[in-house]
Amino acid sequence: MRRVLLAVIALSLVVAPILSLGAVPAMAQDATSNTTATSSEYALSDLQQGGTTHAGAPPSMRFMGSYGSATLRHEPVGLGSEDWEYVDSGASLVKRNEVTLKTIRLGDPAEDLTVHVVAWNRETKTVQTENGTTTEPVAANVTEREVQVSLGRGYDNASVPLPANFGGRQQITMWIEEYPDARWHFEHRSVATTRPISINSWGDFLNALFWRIGVFALPAMVVGWGLAKRHRETAIVGPQWGAVKWIGAFAVPITLLASVWAFQGAVLAVRAPAAIGLLFGPLTYALTLEAGNDKLEQFLFRHQDLEHAKSPRGDEAFDSRYVTHTVKHGVRRESAGELVLIEKGLMPYIARLRGNLAVLDITDVETHKEGRGPYALEIELDPDWKPDDALVHDPPRVARRSLMKRADVPLLGATEIPNPAVVLPIALCVGAGYYVADATLGIPGVGAATGFVVALPFIHYVEEGGADAEPAPYHFTQAEASLAHETAEYADAKLLEEFRDIAWQERMKTPLEARELVEQFDQTVTSQLNATELGDLGLDDVFDDGERDRTDSVNGGVASGDD
Repeated sequence: MRRVLLAVIALSLVVAPILSLGAVPAMAQDATSNTTATSSEYALSDLQQGGTTHAGAPPSMRFMGSYGSATLRHEPVGLGSEDWEYVDSGASLVKRNEVTLKTIRLGDPAEDLTVHVVAWNRETKTVQTENGTTTEPVAANVTEREVQVSLGRGYDNASVPLPANFGGRQQITMWIEEYPDARWHFEHRSVATTRPISINSWGDFLNALFWRIGVFALPAMVVGWGLAKRHRETAIVGPQWGAVKWIGAFAVPITLLASVWAFQGAVLAVRAPAAIGLLFGPLTYALTLEAGNDKLEQFLFRHQDLEHAKSPRGDEAFDSRYVTHTVKHGVRRESAGELVLIEKGLMPYIARLRGNLAVLDITDVETHKEGRGPYALEIELDPDWKPDDALVHDPPRVARRSLMKRADVPLLGATEIPNPAVVLPIALCVGAGYYVADATLGIPGVGAATGFVVALPFIHYVEEGGADAEPAPYHFTQAEASLAHETAEYADAKLLEEFRDIAWQERMKTPLEARELVEQFDQTVTSQLNATELGDLGLDDVFDDGERDRTDSVNGGVASGDD
């Protein structure tokens, strides 16, 4: 089941970029049949004019005479984006090759309108002056298109195509010839997936898929498999994440590339398809770790707090009044006589790769036994030790270096300064990623983010850990077993004191009855002798009637016994 679930990751990794990037529409077609492009020259000051905005109105709303208005809209790129947005001069970056001109017109206006679309770049040129040479900004690479659109009375709209531009941002100045006040200025860069490609058959598609992606994916998978096998031997087991977390780890960046960063994802897919192929490397790495993971065992560590008590025989003994239980996960290596204690998670896994292992040596531990239920092993800890000292488990951990450090600065003395071990790796990696990605693909933000990820291993270090245990002596378990056996023999007694009282009562029952009979016999004989002696002395009147009757009764019994 685990392998089936993890296979979903591979499917999502391949399908999601295709679906997300395929959601970006192809290059927009011209809205009219009459579109012409020419090279023109315009002053920079004229092209920078973006029309007059109005308070409380949408940022792209412009008046068309006295009885009409127009707004300019565009559609964002990416899944989950809004349907459309207003074009805001200086703030909007139009990523599609078209914009929508929406008008509201009253009266009986002319339907045919001419829209001028001028594309240009801001550059500088050297100018000779009386005082020497100087540089001034100019509009360069100026191209103009005239687009014929038809917009009628009331609410109406038309699509206005923009010239494709895949290299970098270009400036667009647009206005309606019949209404010069309806003027806009914004930036435009074509999303990469609108670039036309020559695929005319399934054969062309499969051939492009292999040579653009597959040729990089195959070696990446081999490298990922080899690294995973090697790292698993070092770290014993993988992160133990399971399918859900791994799917999330791959799905989150793919989702971001398909929605928030759809433009950058499209650039990567079209300009650098090898990036998609290289993603199969970490995918294979994760699959190998999870599919080949050994199941972690559970080890039960017991620590008993002993107090003075009575044994079932009444002797002084120790009794377990409180038992603490600690459960640890790990792997038992029988050949080495070790317990490797494992903490689940990605960071503990990285710490085991770069640091040491928390290992318990159980070759000399005699107070352990095979566990019951979910426990693979049960170990009795020394009761004379504190619980925290009897079992110590301090796994290796990944820690980040401090951003600030204290140093002696000339003229300032001891003060806090940025830690070079953190600042330098981040600055170098982020800066290199920014400029390389900007120069090659035109996506400096993605390059900076990649550089930051590359810098993370340099600003972190591993705190070494370990494990130790103080097992109970062997005779402890023997004594515990003997005490348990004796207690079982006298299970009818609820308390030791109650059992002893019952036992003594049973043992003394017959002697007490015999003693009572002897005392009664002695009293009877003594009374009879006293009555005889007193009668001879003439003192019978001293006895009351009750005493005389009792004596007669006893004499009668004795006499009858003599008969």
